Amino acid sequence: MANILIEKGDFFKYLYLEDKKIALKKISEGKEVEEVIASDCESDFDACFDDEGKLNLIYQNSEGELVLLILSEKGWHKKVLYSYPDKNTHLDNFTLLIKNKVVHLFYTLSSISKPREMLLIHQKWDKNWSGKNIALIKGPLLFPFYEVFLEDERNVHLLYTTVEKNKTQLYYLFYTQDSWSPKFLISESEKIFSPAISVDSQKNIHTLWIEEDIIQEIKYKKKTPGSWPKGNWTAATTLAYSTEIKNLHLSVIDNNLWGSYIQKDSLFATISSDSGNSWSKPFKLPFSLQEVEFFKLRAPLGNLQSNYIFLSKKGEIIPLEYKPRKEPEEKSTYFTFYIKEVQEYLNLLIKKLQTLKEEKSFLEEELNRKNAEIAMKNKNIFELQELLKQANEEKAKISLKADNYNTMVNRLMGENENLKRQIKDLQNQVLILNSKLESIKNATTFQKIKSLFIKEED
Repeated sequence: MANILIEKGDFFKYLYLEDKKIALKKISEGKEVEEVIASDCESDFDACFDDEGKLNLIYQNSEGELVLLILSEKGWHKKVLYSYPDKNTHLDNFTLLIKNKVVHLFYTLSSISKPREMLLIHQKWDKNWSGKNIALIKGPLLFPFYEVFLEDERNVHLLYTTVEKNKTQLYYLFYTQDSWSPKFLISESEKIFSPAISVDSQKNIHTLWIEEDIIQEIKYKKKTPGSWPKGNWTAATTLAYSTEIKNLHLSVIDNNLWGSYIQKDSLFATISSDSGNSWSKPFKLPFSLQEVEFFKLRAPLGNLQSNYIFLSKKGEIIPLEYKPRKEPEEKSTYFTFYIKEVQEYLNLLIKKLQTLKEEKSFLEEELNRKNAEIAMKNKNIFELQELLKQANEEKAKISLKADNYNTMVNRLMGENENLKRQIKDLQNQVLILNSKLESIKNATTFQKIKSLFIKEED
């Protein structure tokens, strides 16, 4: 994340995060003084000033607590706003805004079990806390993916991206009278990132973003004044194009719009002096990337209205302290493209299309190879199915034989039981006959003995 600038004058102070430590650094006359504010930060963080000029800082600590730190004359005061004891719950992407004693807090909540999804949450403090889950953000996303503009304590403008059906959507929402408007689709493309939003003194809503389909383009769109759903959105306009655009942000200086960004290894800007109706061609700023640092802005800097700035090592605020040349030949620069730029654009498109053709040829070859593999596998599958069919038929025959054998076994077992019963009956009959025979034998012997002593009468 970008460092957060909180004070700029003869010296400047900024907050930064390193090794889970949030530190406050002050640089004055080449001397640096550093203070570690928190040593257990498990997320990114944000900071802003309240109406009393006290610095407020928000982050999630290692214990899963949502922590608010407030700097007063007595030092840092800690408040735990909420605790998430579940270690799988992670808070991140904080935005903290305070105006007229009303606090607006935005952050994302995600779970380790669903790394490609996160809830974008809005919490508001106005005598008590109230909140709403604004959107389910789906990834993969290119960061940053949302930005907020606080118009006053009750009016908030939100721009965010999400991925649906392999496309990135850019949505706008408006918060007023304690409720959020329906979301409005600003744009849709292969990739969208770095949304930027601001509102000028005439209540025009200005939006910038980077859109990537074949190449990267900086797109602009504005909404004319009127509360929701009044007002009209203009058509999207391309302000610049390249292949390596980053750190895009929107600034308003004396009602002039500045779109500043890094393109490859240089710093560029494009300006509109008529509330976004026309824009200058992009021009290079006379600063090298080695000379500047990118900051989130939380310090009031005169007539500059912006969420981000570039700051040179000499302390120059870009673009606030940069004065573009005003020469006669540049009077006609307030339109988007020149012939030269169009030619460069077309050349870049041709190169991209050639690359896409090469990728297409490679993918077609890969597809043909995969189709051949699939055909071979389908043939193998057919052969296996035939073998399986034969095996099933053999199995059916064997099953039929097994059933017949089972029937025969059961019948033989039944006959065996009958034979056992018959044998047992015969054994019983033999026992009875043996008993009778024994009785007969005993009776005959008795008669013989009786005849010795007793003569039979005639």
